Amino acid sequence: MVGRSQLLQGLSKLSAEGRELLSETGWLSRMPEEFQDAVFSIMVFRRAPAGLEFAHADDRNPGLVGIASGCVEIGFAEGHPETRSMHLAYTGFWSGYKTLLGQPRYLSLQARTDVLWGMATRASMERILRENPQWWRHILVMADELVNVAASGFADLTRQSSEVRAIAVLLRLADCRYRDPPEDLEAEIRISQTDLAAMSVMSRNTFNSILNRLVEQGLLEIGYRSIILKNPAALRAIVHADY
Repeated sequence: MVGRSQLLQGLSKLSAEGRELLSETGWLSRMPEEFQDAVFSIMVFRRAPAGLEFAHADDRNPGLVGIASGCVEIGFAEGHPETRSMHLAYTGFWSGYKTLLGQPRYLSLQARTDVLWGMATRASMERILRENPQWWRHILVMADELVNVAASGFADLTRQSSEVRAIAVLLRLADCRYRDPPEDLEAEIRISQTDLAAMSVMSRNTFNSILNRLVEQGLLEIGYRSIILKNPAALRAIVHADY
């Protein structure tokens, strides 16, 4: 029997890298190995340069999309110019389950950095699900995780304190709303302050005042189109203290 390490050696460098990353992080990494192998066997991996929208809302056909590395900006089909994006996602993020239900994609994905991503086409996914109907429960897990992200973001936007609302959005976008990032990674957001203010539902002046206070407290560091969360745990404590 061919082991996983031998299988990876026989793949292209791009496919081997994508499989390795997605088998370690995110929804698919938590699914049974047999299902993982079936999905990986039908996936095609590609690179997207920063700025490219590589998955489009309202498309009915692509299937599942997994982010193996990089940062993507997520927009909704019902988005508008004031809030072009609603979330940032990183390694291990998956979307596209709606296309398996015959519905159009609800999310668009645009590369914020160079991105390695993989696609399992709708036709290929329908085939393996038809052959293994019990695997639909794994698709439901993905759908549930996406709903949880959306529900958490919606709940944070109902917070009455502008400062708490802004901090909650920063934590969510840095992927550390409920946990710290791995030790070797900084909690960094690469997005304009104008977009961040819109995503926090406040004016840029109000948002900038909050950022400045957090910088003075040593909780943030601001660079060109970049915000580093220096102490995510302390920022989470501010949010949780408001409950």
